[in-house]
Amino acid sequence: MARLAELVATLSIATDHGMGFVPERGLRSAAVASRFAALDGRDAREQCDAYYLALLRYAGCTADSHLAADVFGDEVRVRGELEGVDLARAREVIPRVARAMALGKSPLRGAASAARTISRMPRLFETGRSHCEVADRLAEHIGFDAPFRSALFQTFERWDGRGWTERLAGEAIAPAMRIVHLADEVEHGHRRGGLEGARAIVAERSGRTVDPALAVRFTALARDVCTVLDARSAWAEAMRAEPAPHRETDDAQFETVLRAIADFADLKSRFTRGHSRGVAALAGQAARNAGLGEAARTIEHAALLHDVGRVAVSASIWDKPAPLTDLEWESVRTHAYVGERILARATSLAVIADIASAAHERLDARGYHRRLGGAQCLAPARILAGADVMHALVEERPHRAALSRDRAAATLTRLGEEGALCLDAVRAVLGRASDARARPTGLTEREVEVLRLIARGRTNKEIAIALDVSTRTAGHHVEHIFEKLGVTTRAAAAVVAMQRGLCG
Repeated sequence: MARLAELVATLSIATDHGMGFVPERGLRSAAVASRFAALDGRDAREQCDAYYLALLRYAGCTADSHLAADVFGDEVRVRGELEGVDLARAREVIPRVARAMALGKSPLRGAASAARTISRMPRLFETGRSHCEVADRLAEHIGFDAPFRSALFQTFERWDGRGWTERLAGEAIAPAMRIVHLADEVEHGHRRGGLEGARAIVAERSGRTVDPALAVRFTALARDVCTVLDARSAWAEAMRAEPAPHRETDDAQFETVLRAIADFADLKSRFTRGHSRGVAALAGQAARNAGLGEAARTIEHAALLHDVGRVAVSASIWDKPAPLTDLEWESVRTHAYVGERILARATSLAVIADIASAAHERLDARGYHRRLGGAQCLAPARILAGADVMHALVEERPHRAALSRDRAAATLTRLGEEGALCLDAVRAVLGRASDARARPTGLTEREVEVLRLIARGRTNKEIAIALDVSTRTAGHHVEHIFEKLGVTTRAAAAVVAMQRGLCG
């Protein structure tokens, strides 16, 4: 048994990294939302919804990473620069973007880069639907009900109606989400200026991003509400803040949440969609081949989480078709460290985290991030490393096509013989049985092919070329798939493809 709050809070920390926010921002907002809802006399359901909405509202942030990277370059850094800015006010947005885009450039090049970026930013507002729909799919997978998930579609709404996705305003926004909008402003203001900073920003944003009635009540409750932001440990405070009764997961739901976190991470790049699930299946079978028995399930769980730190690195690096620079490689290596820190708080993930954080280590001490040697890489980590490499080799990457299984097996064997990977682990990985693929109910074989291409980020024109059909026919396939899956965006369709094991 594990507390659901621990697992969802782990996902929240990952979303902070994906959004470029200060770490633990989501935890602090959740504590504020829960505290305010309780002091304001909200019922148990509303308190619980406000708490979990604050943790999950950015769970779709990886859905549009490639588009944001196309506009900003390093979308993680620029999103971080925009944290706390009123996005409806150009006079707040433009200076922040200009400063971010000018970094490291001459004044002339910086000004040109900023102008080009600002002119392209409106297209990002169109991605809000994808962000919300992916968050909805992940929340459904975790086990949240329809009323809760409908509020996730209001993540980017504002009291004044100047938000996006549904263009809702005022009391059309769910009460729990209005509390979360207030909590976000409180957290940001308090971080910048303590209690008075929180009061000031809520007063400033009242009637804009914040429900004016909530702003008035916060002013009266501010000192009591903000006590949760003075805690030494945001994690411990967030765990205390979960409204009773605390929700527990059984073994099945525990694994389901880990799969949701894996999907969140793999959405970061169109080249990694379904990667973590594929590695988990491969590593679990390899562990059984190696006679590790009960440890196989733990290794599978570690495989699901081994790349969660990927979200902290810009999609412009993950999707770059040219060779990476030394600095870009350094960014890639940091994802293992970030993943370790994301997983470090939850007691229920301690054993899993130890294995997951060693997925990119090598026996010759040339891996990352800790450069561990053979004696320090235990059997579970060795198997995970072998499974990760094998599965990556048979996947397409921006700089190469997918290798055949025979070529991938030869490459993996060579790495084992050279001492980078454990040869026994390599043999266990290559001895696995082929796996059957689940098919979504109602899809034809051709529609499954199209869904796989959608998950890889292909446009209708690219799908048409790949399948030798007209662009119009490809578009009809996409429409039918969306209708059968009950989705409206390509990002949400990609999530379904990952959940059904169709990305390989």
